This record gives sequence, C-alpha cells and structure tokens, in this order.
Amino acid sequence: CALALLTLPDGAQTTRLGDVVARLDPYLERYEERLANVVAEEEYSQWVDQGPATQRSRTSRMLRSDFALTLTSERNRWVGYRDTFEVDGVSVRDRDERLERLLSSGAVGQAARIAEQNARFNLGEDLIARTINIPTFALEMMNPRIRDRFSVRQTGVDALDGRPGWLIEFRERDRPTLVRTPAGRDQPSRLVALVDIQNGEVLSTVLTWERVEGMIAVYYGRASGIPVPVPIRMAERYVIRSGEIVGGEATYTNFRQFETSARIIP
Repeated sequence: CALALLTLPDGAQTTRLGDVVARLDPYLERYEERLANVVAEEEYSQWVDQGPATQRSRTSRMLRSDFALTLTSERNRWVGYRDTFEVDGVSVRDRDERLERLLSSGAVGQAARIAEQNARFNLGEDLIARTINIPTFALEMMNPRIRDRFSVRQTGVDALDGRPGWLIEFRERDRPTLVRTPAGRDQPSRLVALVDIQNGEVLSTVLTWERVEGMIAVYYGRASGIPVPVPIRMAERYVIRSGEIVGGEATYTNFRQFETSARIIP
C-alpha cells in the first residue's frame, strides 16, 4: 500500500454535484453512440473457492469470447453481448465473426439469445446465477433516461492511474428493481462511479447490492482507434452463504469497430 496526498484540479473545491452530473450525462449519452458497434476480445478467468479458510480448494475456468456493444431498437437501450468461443482452451464454436454479422445485420434478438445461452459457461452458476457480469452494465444503470430511479450523491474523492475524480453514488430506490433474483425478488443496487469532474468521463465503477455479499468493479482506459475510454478490466467477487467464494477477472483487448456491412474498420 502507498499513502499519498490526492491533489484535485483548481476549482474542484467549489464544484457542485449538479455541475459534475451536468457533464456526466451528455458524456454517457454520447458514449452510447461512439461505442456502439465496437467489439473486443475478452479473456475471462473465473474461479470458485470451497472449504474452510485454512484448507480451501479452488476450481477455475478460462473463457475467451467476443464482446460487442450495440444500441437496441427496444427503447433505444444500449447493451453488451458476450459470445464465447473457447472454454479452458477447447473450442465451443468456430472462431468467426458471428457476433459482428448478427449485430450488423440487425439480428439483435438473436445476439441477445446467444448471450443468455453463454451464461451457462459461467463457473459457479449453480451457486449464484448471473447475467449481469457485463463490463458496461453499470454505465447503462447510470444513464440519465432512468436517473429518476436513483438517489445521487458525492461520497468522496479518488484517483485512477493518476487521474483524480469524484466518487458519485447512485442508490436504487424504485421498485421493481433493475436486478432481480431468479425467483423475481427485488435486488436493490448501489453503484459508485469515479468521475472526472472536468469532462464527465467515467474512470471506474463498482456495483453492489443490498442482499448479496458481492461486487462487480470495472476500470476504464484508452484503446487505439476508439475515441472514448473503454473497459480494460472487470473484477467480480461473491461470498455465498454456504461458504464458497465465486470470483472472476476479465481483460479486454483488440478493440475494433464494424459497420452495418459487417466490414471491420482497422
């Protein structure tokens, strides 16, 4: 650990929450358009720890997938889709450009069904079923179109890779909630985002819930050819009441953008 004085930009002490949100909202709205139809390669290491703390055993799995972002026609929602092509080094489908073809042809519904089917590759799915382990899910929850579902407040300051920002909390108050259990019970979410107060860029997000001991954290950085910060790393961790710990870490590389003709733009 290292201790250091966090220096904020001039004027940060007089900045109001409304000023930062006023920069964050157009950033999120533009982000959807600028990152739509971007595909990346995801390497996703997952594990389950079992047994007493002194004698834990670990089961692990490595997934390799294509991950794409697109805007849907249904209520103009922006969602991410994962299409797994390899599990523990074994191919589960031909490594082609299936996801790009589906999205560029407008077959978003079929892409969504593939993403739901790929949830079966999650290690520990019998312990905690999840389809929200998507790096862009937190940004969708922050979107101003559903802002009235959340209370918003500043909780502190922090920095990522030398970039300082405000920690802004979004706490869900509306019911039914956006995230629910497999049985349909409400699962209120709490999202803390590190936001650059000068331009509204999101540097990181941490998503937690009232009734689950767990979290999903996402860290953003720059990728060649992409005009906005992209997810670089995602980490997740859940503590199960029976004692197991389910975890994972994903990294994202090889970002590229495709057009409606499915032509990849270098």
